[in-house]
Order: sequence, then C-alpha cells, then structure tokens
Amino acid sequence: MTFQRTAPTANYRVLHLLSEGGQWEIGLSDYARGLRLRMGRTGRPPAVLDFCLGGDAKLYSSVLLAVLAKLELVPESSSAAEIDGLFPWAGTKPDLETHLDCLLAPAESVETPNALQRG
Repeated sequence: MTFQRTAPTANYRVLHLLSEGGQWEIGLSDYARGLRLRMGRTGRPPAVLDFCLGGDAKLYSSVLLAVLAKLELVPESSSAAEIDGLFPWAGTKPDLETHLDCLLAPAESVETPNALQRG
C-alpha cells in the first residue's frame, strides 16, 4: 500500500496522506504533548494506528517512514486487523520507550490472507 500527500483534515492536521486507492488515510496531528501518528479508513476517525510521538521532532520522520515502509508490504484491501498485525503494539497503547526499536527495525516480508502477489 502506498500513499500520496493531500490537504490536511480535522483528523490529520499537520500531515495527511491518502492511500493510492483511496481506502486508507494516515498522517500526523499536533497535540499538547507533541505529534500523534494516526491511521484509519478514509472519511472515518483514525482507528488503526494512534501512536504518540511526543515532542522529539528528531523522531517524526524516521517513525513515519518506518510505518510507511511496513505498510508497503500489504495490499490496500487489507483489513484493520491485518494492518495491526504489522506493528508490535497491536491491541495495546503504544509506548515509545517500549516499541520504538521494534518499529524502526527494517520492514520484512509479511504474509497476510490477502497478500498481493508480485510478478
């Protein structure tokens, strides 16, 4: 799944990216304690990723790029559960101190039930 930049929205106030097929949104929003990386179905509140990046601006681009690299491994038709499976904190509240190293690890091939066959 790949994304393209588009105009900010209420849910993605700093950076808004839309998936190529228009099914998913991902981006950054500012909050009192820094930025949040969020993701969800287009036109709905973000419900797949909601990761607090805090106030360390040095992390923002590396975390965003790491997440986008992992998302490239799955087709746009993937379910929220399949996308959650890419990330170490699926089903929990993410914590930078606990999950950052795993998140920034290089993306590896992922097998999902709807895996896109490459030719």
